[in-house]
Amino acid sequence: MTLGIVVFGAVFLVGLGLGTVTRRPLPTAGLVVGSFVALLTAQAHEPFVAFAMFSLIVLGGLVADSVRETVGLLLGR
Repeated sequence: MTLGIVVFGAVFLVGLGLGTVTRRPLPTAGLVVGSFVALLTAQAHEPFVAFAMFSLIVLGGLVADSVRETVGLLLGR
């Protein structure tokens, strides 16, 4: 279980690193993690579940970025 946490943490950090180039770190990290999870799920021959997991993770990243921007606007940053 510890190895899984380390691997997913590393994938998330790679996504954040790529996101600093695009200036959208949370959606990019969501895209990278979603792709990784979908790839793992697709290996179990569950393509619809893989697509659903990819979509939910990417949408979660987009929502987190939207909330971050809204709070930034409300606080005047």
